Amino acid sequence: MLKRFKNLLAEAFDVARRRKNLIVFFAATHVIFLLFGQWMVAQGISGAMILREEQMKMIQDLPFLKPLTGMLSDSLFLKIAYTFFFNLAFGAFFSTTLTGSVFFLPYVVAVWRSFIIGVIISGLDITAFKFIIFYGTFILEFGAYCLSSVVGTDIGLSIIWPSRKGTTSRKEAFLVSIREGKRLYLLVMIILFLAAIWEMGWLHYFGPFFINP
Repeated sequence: MLKRFKNLLAEAFDVARRRKNLIVFFAATHVIFLLFGQWMVAQGISGAMILREEQMKMIQDLPFLKPLTGMLSDSLFLKIAYTFFFNLAFGAFFSTTLTGSVFFLPYVVAVWRSFIIGVIISGLDITAFKFIIFYGTFILEFGAYCLSSVVGTDIGLSIIWPSRKGTTSRKEAFLVSIREGKRLYLLVMIILFLAAIWEMGWLHYFGPFFINP
């Protein structure tokens, strides 16, 4: 069993190495637009300020956050499991991989997500401790989203450009990209699981600290 897992992990890293240009591209996109969102708020640009105010109001009523403060609030295990599966299904698969059938859509999602987070966190009173927690979560979650975006983009590109998979058949190129994507998703799942542990662990034990610094 362990040997099988090691082999799968080696295959996943091999695919990641071959897709390193796309991975770097998405990583740079996330960082650039996170900083861009922060910069726009710091400059007091009206559109960014209005957007920030709207997003801050919306955060309080986001449906997917309610279970974490409601029926799951007493169980760290359930909060980790819920966060992991939610981020895997909606944060990664549906929004950045499935949309890859139109190859540029994962990029649009990456730009918007990073920009919004930059807009939201800019100007917040963040202590060094909170800074570490936030950026640890950001690096892990968005690192996984980089990989899931690569899977989606690669699938979309294989449909319109099958020769990049060494074939002239779109169907064959599509199937190859699916197989490679399944291997890469092992890394997506591992990283998102670590992200859920990191984020929910701190929030579970230090929740009051975050609310009342």
